[in-house]
Amino acid sequence: MLWLTYRQHRMQLMVTAGLLVVVGILLLINGNTAADSPNPAKHFADLYTYLSWLQVVPVAIGVFWGAPLLAAEYERGTTKLVWTQSISRFRWLGVKLGFLAVLATLAGLAFGAMMQRWLEVFPTDRGDTDFTNRFDNPVLFAMTGVAPGAWWLFGFVLGTAAGALIRKTLPAIAATIAVTVGLMIGVTSVRDFYAEPKLVDLGGAGPTGHDPGGRVVEMVMDAAGEVTALKILPQDFYWRFQWTEAAILLGVSLLLTATAAFAIRRRS
Repeated sequence: MLWLTYRQHRMQLMVTAGLLVVVGILLLINGNTAADSPNPAKHFADLYTYLSWLQVVPVAIGVFWGAPLLAAEYERGTTKLVWTQSISRFRWLGVKLGFLAVLATLAGLAFGAMMQRWLEVFPTDRGDTDFTNRFDNPVLFAMTGVAPGAWWLFGFVLGTAAGALIRKTLPAIAATIAVTVGLMIGVTSVRDFYAEPKLVDLGGAGPTGHDPGGRVVEMVMDAAGEVTALKILPQDFYWRFQWTEAAILLGVSLLLTATAAFAIRRRS
């Protein structure tokens, strides 16, 4: 079953592996150049313009890996043959879904590790034009740490569940794109609620007295309209938020897996 799964999906696997290799080479070249440059921010901006588009890779994983996994089998009618053999439909789904889910997760984690290493080249101090902060920048947050692994897994499982329920490839692709993009936008707007912000009393220090590595989520003012305190999410919340988002996406992915299993059980 593993060999058959690889043979059926080797094109998607090779394209994804090629993408990781190309991205890795670009990050390595850009990072080495920036490390020896007096103006590393320029090198960051030059590559970030293109890298920021890679935040949609989970959508592509859902479209090209997930949606055809079951929908294409239904359309070709091959399920009538496969599910009447000695291998049960649940084992068939478990092997295919499990094998590809692990690879999607590992590929996402590899991508996140490469992005993380690349960002370490650039200064960590913040300025008005510094967008290298992986916690404050929602695009970089979703492309570093463990978040990419969770997002790539979610995209794949969502596409699989959509294919199992709809049984048509194109409608499953449309549903996968709509739900994944919608969730990405929604998560960005609620991410600040993953933890209670810390209250920082300015104590006369003014608005610049807060943690330079944190994100201000609210300003507390007195009766005269003067800012007296800030509610911030400190920079050291980065990994807490990363694991929180990964856990949420993993939970949703498990529910979608159960949905796909239920869908093939009730369909003859």
